Parts: sequence; structure tokens; C-alpha cells
Amino acid sequence: MPHETILPMKTLLRLSVLLTLGAALASPAVAAFESIKLNPDNPMPQFPLPLKMDGITRGNAIVAISVGADGKLTDWLVLGYTQELFAKECIAVLKEWQFTPAKFDGAPVPARIELTFNFGLEGAVITANIVNHFLWDNLPGMGDGRYIYRVNRSNEIDRLPARLNTVAPKYALEAEQQGVRGKVEVRFYIDETGAVRMPAVDSDAHPYLAETAVTAVKEWRFAPPTHDGRPVLVAASQVFDFSSTK
Repeated sequence: MPHETILPMKTLLRLSVLLTLGAALASPAVAAFESIKLNPDNPMPQFPLPLKMDGITRGNAIVAISVGADGKLTDWLVLGYTQELFAKECIAVLKEWQFTPAKFDGAPVPARIELTFNFGLEGAVITANIVNHFLWDNLPGMGDGRYIYRVNRSNEIDRLPARLNTVAPKYALEAEQQGVRGKVEVRFYIDETGAVRMPAVDSDAHPYLAETAVTAVKEWRFAPPTHDGRPVLVAASQVFDFSSTK
């Protein structure tokens, strides 16, 4: 948006340790969201031979992926696994996959999904979940001891990760004047280096507000969260209140 005037905004800060849409000021009356679709011909990961030789017969790996509006894989993040070799096998095949991008009101948009790979000697089975809530709310078994690597819950970390760098969303005067207001919750991961990974919002968020909030959060940095003194992966959220400044 050329020559836009930027307004100050209110924020509701909430760190509790989605979907990124193209900018648009006019909100559609009825907007339908279609998830990312996986090509049925995509190669499936194979059961790692070293694990077979060790007598392991099944396991799981969970990976979050981002797919651009062009249908290409743009990023991935391992969220959990019972054996590291399962995760490595998944990443290897994901790089070869083809996707049909998500759509918002018929237009292709970038989006994020989480994939659960269930390994057995008879083959791997995959399930895909749209990000509507935190990972541990909808993936059974994430909290038990079978996962040797996983997202840590807030009550498992030594302290909440401290923000080292914060960038405020740039809320344009034109948007405020056209009544584009509301609250947006950005959900993201903080990795072992303190970097923000996979920021996303729910599919019912206004496109302009969603992009504005996600763009800001991508620039944030944190002190790495720790568990027993060691850096860990955590899930977090941030609520932005794009309300009238008058």
C-alpha cells in the first residue's frame, strides 16, 4: 500500500508457553477457506533400516510445513518424534512433494499444516491437521514418554522465554478509516535458538490484519526457552488488538 499512514495500536500481550493471507482492505462478505491438498502421488517415507535391525517396529514423527501460494514448500519444522531417524526420513521425502495451495475466497494463499507420520513395518500412514489450536491439544500421545523429542509445554520449561526484540505491527490509517478492526491471535513456535518459526493465524482472521500481525511477529527474537537448562522448542501465541485509536 503506497504512502500509507501508520497508526499506533493497542496490543494484548500473552505468551502462553495458521494461515498467512495476502493484504486486502476490503473484507469479503462470506469468505471460504480451503486447506492445502497433498498430491496423492507424493512418495511416502520408508521405515528406516537401522531401526528394523534394532528391533523397533513402529513409531511417529510430526512435522509442521508451510506451503506458499504457488504450491511450493517454503519451510518445515520438526515438532516431535519417537526416533530421530523417522523425522529425517520424513524431511527427505517432503522436499520432493507437490501441493495444491490453500485458498481463501478462491484465491491461492500461503498456509501452514501439521503432518503426523505413523510408521509401521507395513508402511507409513500420514494424517494432516489444520492449525486451529496448539499442537498438544489435538495430537494424542505427544505428552507421553514415547516421544524423545517434542514441543515442551509451558509448565515444563524453566521460565517463560524473554523477548529480546519486538516489532510492532504497522496498522495503516486507510485500514482504520475503512473499519478494518479486530483482534488477531498469532500462534507460532519458538525454537531452540530463540527464533520465531511458523507464525500463523486462524482462517477467519481478516486478511489485512492477519498479514500485518504475522509480518511483525516474524521479526521477533527471544531468549531460548529451556528445560533443565537445555534449549527446547515451545509453542506460543500473541494477541494483537487492532481497534480504533480515537
